[in-house]
Amino acid sequence: MKVRKALTVLVIIAAVSSICFAQDPNTSSGKIDLKLRLKAGESHEMKTTQTQNITQTVNGQEQKMKQVQEMVLGLDCLSVDANGVMDTTMTYKSMKMTMAGPMGTMEFDTAKPKPTDANKPQEKMVADLFSAIVGSKFQMKIKPNGETYDIRGLGEMVAKIKEKVGSGAETQEMGRFFDKLFDENQIKEMTGTMMTGFPAGPVSVGDSWYDTISMNLMMPIDIETTYLFKSRKDGIAYIDAVAKFDMGDTAKPIEMGPDKKMSMQLAGTINASSQVDEATGLTRKSNIKMNFSGVVKMEANSQMPEGMTIPMTIAGDAVVELIK
Repeated sequence: MKVRKALTVLVIIAAVSSICFAQDPNTSSGKIDLKLRLKAGESHEMKTTQTQNITQTVNGQEQKMKQVQEMVLGLDCLSVDANGVMDTTMTYKSMKMTMAGPMGTMEFDTAKPKPTDANKPQEKMVADLFSAIVGSKFQMKIKPNGETYDIRGLGEMVAKIKEKVGSGAETQEMGRFFDKLFDENQIKEMTGTMMTGFPAGPVSVGDSWYDTISMNLMMPIDIETTYLFKSRKDGIAYIDAVAKFDMGDTAKPIEMGPDKKMSMQLAGTINASSQVDEATGLTRKSNIKMNFSGVVKMEANSQMPEGMTIPMTIAGDAVVELIK
């Protein structure tokens, strides 16, 4: 559960923070028309580095964990049609994670793989999982307003991940998780969120706008965001954002296995300051602070007849950088 949660939150934070803006070359009023304008043949990479300090209470005992996660995503623009619609490929380039807690420290780096301890099956499973994800890719089309559609290649990507992870009991459960996480509707919602945040029309320095998103990334998520266009200089737009984040619904648990159901309720705030390239519409850099609190509920099953409720707080920060 801890591994899945870490990966899911990382994906969510990357999605929330990667907002695209671009300058309208025809305007002379100082306003910016926020649109994504990639060129055919362009290749970009975005690195997300996130630190989470997690405190949870299990059976009355407080446990503290620290997770440092790094992920590099590639975005290649294959073509652009007459309407500005971009056909793109998204690739998982690399993943790195350090987890320190009551059970010790685990480190994974797909760029520098190392042998795992045969006496620690969970460590091997996570290492296999990371190596399976890296290199996976899928295609999608993106409209200038950020809407994504025509997503292709998910089935092949999931099959590749399952093949690398293996067929044990734990990995079969992980396979079911990937079937849900990389479902076409899930990916459409996730990538759509990553590419939106635009106001209704051109904006000037000092303007603010509001956006609300509801999606179902394995569980219901509502994000309400207020944006402030603070300043612009040398082709860079400086945008601040404050988001209210509400994740999960205990009335709708998700199935993690034949006899395992869980629900997660986390709520909190995300504050971000972004530097956006007006010419390309890509975020150069975002600095993010986040604070969440809530509970994870494990429903009763044969191994846990009374179920379990785990109070949890997460405080962390993230940096999203355009590295190519």
